[in-house]
Amino acid sequence: MRYIKKHAEPKSLAEYKKQVNAYYDGCNKADIRRRLLEDQGYLCAYCMRRIYDESSVDGGVPPMKIEHWFPESQCSEFQKLDFRNMLGVCMGNAGQPYSCTTCDSHRKDKMLTINPLDENLVQQIKYEGHTGKIYSENEQINEDLDDTLNLNYEGSDFSLCRNRYNALEACKDKLNAMRRNKPGDWPKSSLEKLLNIYENKDKEGKYKEYSGIVIWYLKKKLKR
Repeated sequence: MRYIKKHAEPKSLAEYKKQVNAYYDGCNKADIRRRLLEDQGYLCAYCMRRIYDESSVDGGVPPMKIEHWFPESQCSEFQKLDFRNMLGVCMGNAGQPYSCTTCDSHRKDKMLTINPLDENLVQQIKYEGHTGKIYSENEQINEDLDDTLNLNYEGSDFSLCRNRYNALEACKDKLNAMRRNKPGDWPKSSLEKLLNIYENKDKEGKYKEYSGIVIWYLKKKLKR
């Protein structure tokens, strides 16, 4: 998970909310999905898997959905239409047994402490570099990550821990390629260069998949 800086709500949503009796299912969700993807760099707000708008994928199966951080079942129509309450998330293995689901599909209607829009909370997230496990020393946040969102899921179909671990190893390979004569002995300039790449979007407006663990690792190295 990484901090999400929200931009203004889509113009179509702002205009629609002015209507009398505006309700969530009546708004232009395609515009909302596009804005969420732009804000999040095409990553799931929770697990950091790559997500896309349904119009860019064949087959008609939506590869992302709109999630309400404050559970939709407990929201008024006004709260459902609050753009700051919306996040773009992956399908989370929807349709599979509950133990194999992640993110919103695993969370259901449970309240969360962790909020990717709160930078101070996101900074309390840590990782195990040798396993890719995500955790926090804050018990409530740790319960959100490990239990409510199931972000340490490891199954036969895919493994979030392994995917994060692989992302970190790919970063280390890049650092070693920049320091072929002294692998593992990385100067501050190299660490800062890679951190800039992982913290920012590429030319297509995308963040690197599972970049949260890499950002955490590089910042930890730079503090030493």
